[in-house]
Amino acid sequence: MAIIDINIPIEDAVTDGSSNPVTSNAVFDALALKANTADLGATAFSNDYNDLDNLPAVTSGTVTSVGLTMPSAFTVANTPITSSGDIAVTGAGLANQYIRGDGTLATFPTSGGGGNNVNYYLNGGTAASVATYYQMSKTAVIGTGVDFSLAGNGLISQWLTDVGDPNVTEIPSGNWNFEMFFSASSSGGVPKFYIELLKYSGGVFTSIANNSLTPEAITSGVTIDLYLTSVPVPLTSLAIGDRLAIRVYIVDSVLGRTITHHTQDSHLCQITTTFSSGLSSINGLTKQTQYLAVGTSGTDFAINSAIDTHTFNLPTASATNRGALSSANWSTFNGKMDVPTTFRWTLDLKAVLTGDIYPNQTCTIASVTNLVGAPTTTILKNGAAYTFGGSIVSGDKITVTVSVASVIDLNFTI
Repeated sequence: MAIIDINIPIEDAVTDGSSNPVTSNAVFDALALKANTADLGATAFSNDYNDLDNLPAVTSGTVTSVGLTMPSAFTVANTPITSSGDIAVTGAGLANQYIRGDGTLATFPTSGGGGNNVNYYLNGGTAASVATYYQMSKTAVIGTGVDFSLAGNGLISQWLTDVGDPNVTEIPSGNWNFEMFFSASSSGGVPKFYIELLKYSGGVFTSIANNSLTPEAITSGVTIDLYLTSVPVPLTSLAIGDRLAIRVYIVDSVLGRTITHHTQDSHLCQITTTFSSGLSSINGLTKQTQYLAVGTSGTDFAINSAIDTHTFNLPTASATNRGALSSANWSTFNGKMDVPTTFRWTLDLKAVLTGDIYPNQTCTIASVTNLVGAPTTTILKNGAAYTFGGSIVSGDKITVTVSVASVIDLNFTI
């Protein structure tokens, strides 16, 4: 058999996809860049991350949910969160409240009467004048915090105003609002508190109002939290010397649990009352709303103040009343003819040298004129010598004597 060698130039057999031939060197260069399939790992064919060699070690954590806590002024919903979603935060207060710097709620002061309402503070570091009571004052003591604790149920703290406070004769009706701070020694259950308002008079405490039927729940367990409650207070009469007292009670607590009432420092307990901080009284009246009226009673101008009304009495003037001239009396007065302030009385003493006259009104003799014959004239009043300008009243007897027969004029002034 004959062997035939066929030699085809490589540049005539291989192209680069165009009409240009590829040189043998280029082919070898391209082949050299290719990877052998035997050298490729499984990932090159599966595209699966887990087919990689030498995967990094990943340690599983223990967190299965994330929660959010906020101060008491806020309410948190959808916490903790265990999957996709939103944790919602909303305000927990009312429209008339604001958020304090410590994240708690407080009530804006409200106005009434002559000014803003009077606020009291519970100053736990100041003892009142009555044993076991502490100061309830219009002036807050910031100072160091003072706590009052009680195991179980009952009276936890009691408070009394200073001597001479509130110095009014009436408590206006309405809600008294209380801001109190409490905590418990343990969570669970629903311990509650309520408040009683009393007056202290002559060493005796008399209850005025309480909210024992609607006690406020202490819900934050061991966390110190702000609690708001109100006591409806009726219109109440007070003596000027009466003082006010507050008693705080714990109910529905369990045996072994201690409730703590926190005061002062960052836990200022505040009471918003129905008292006005404006004028405390007008002419002895202490009603927050007072009225002015006009009257005509009495015999002289006077102001009569009763309950909530000040009546300015200006009577109509008369023979017995000092007051305002009525329009009818003014017309009568204006229609009168002016009365002369002087008059002359002529005496003819030619037949006799003496004569008596009796003036019928208060007057004086100012002078004697027209002395015909130039007599010496003597004047007596009720038998005694009269001096010009001296007072003469109705009924007085005036005796005039001349030394020689004459006609004279007596000049009177009214």
